[in-house]
Amino acid sequence: MTDGPAGQLLFASDVRKTYPDGAVHALNGVTLGVREAEHVAITGPSGCGKSTLLNLLGVLDRPDSGEVFFRGEALSTRRDLDRFRARQIGFVFQSFFLLPTLTARENVQVPMFEGMPLSARERAKKADGLLELVGMEKRAGHRPMQLSVGERQRVALARALANDPALLLADEPTGNLDSENAVRVLDLLTMLQKERRLALLVVTHSDDVARRADRVVRMKDGRVLDDGTAR
Repeated sequence: MTDGPAGQLLFASDVRKTYPDGAVHALNGVTLGVREAEHVAITGPSGCGKSTLLNLLGVLDRPDSGEVFFRGEALSTRRDLDRFRARQIGFVFQSFFLLPTLTARENVQVPMFEGMPLSARERAKKADGLLELVGMEKRAGHRPMQLSVGERQRVALARALANDPALLLADEPTGNLDSENAVRVLDLLTMLQKERRLALLVVTHSDDVARRADRVVRMKDGRVLDDGTAR
């Protein structure tokens, strides 16, 4: 899908990224678009640039050259990237990144401090609603070490939805889960993407995860081999 940023939620144009020693070209001219409410999986061997691309699309890092657009706006022109990221993009990582001293309810509220202003009562109420959405309402007062691995990922998913993002980015979201919990989290991701009409971009090694997507993008050596549009 390379017809330019018009009409697309997210569009990366000829993005390149080289690590500081110059020896590794993590991305070598990638162009990729994601439409509103589209579910896209990015696959490929380890080291092919999948996670680097996800970091650029989520504005966690900047390309050395090229541009990333969000709803037609070049993100290099923005000076409020932290706030933009908090309000528009949700992240789900393989390692969860929950704060160990906070309860599940408190972890879900963390992104809300960068989002739309809410009172403490409103934040707690919204967090409880999101935890209920992912089946974790009875564990709201528990800290991460009191939760199973699958439960932690569901809390992380609730946190990713804290500011009602337009885009959800997931990096190997089932990588640390057993098969039963992997299916549960995938079912949740698929359900939430469809019900909330989120754009969902998933980096994965798993064929089971990729098969759920509307489109599968295949990468190798920092390039897109197949963007899944010719079907």
